[in-house]
Amino acid sequence: MEYDVVIVGAGPAGLACAIRLKQLAGENNADLSVCVVEKGSEVGAHILSGAVIEPRALEELFPNWQDLDA
Repeated sequence: MEYDVVIVGAGPAGLACAIRLKQLAGENNADLSVCVVEKGSEVGAHILSGAVIEPRALEELFPNWQDLDA
């Protein structure tokens, strides 16, 4: 398998990076394949801090996230 971008880690930074790259590709009518690799069995499996995500970053990436029932 070949990808244009491989992101290691599905934490907040890795997911934000993947989302933003796809948004920018879409805005520029570019076809970009992105793969996110996570060592845990699922996203969030290795969260140690117990911290929650800051909603400002989510609102910048998805201004209508509440309308999407996300």
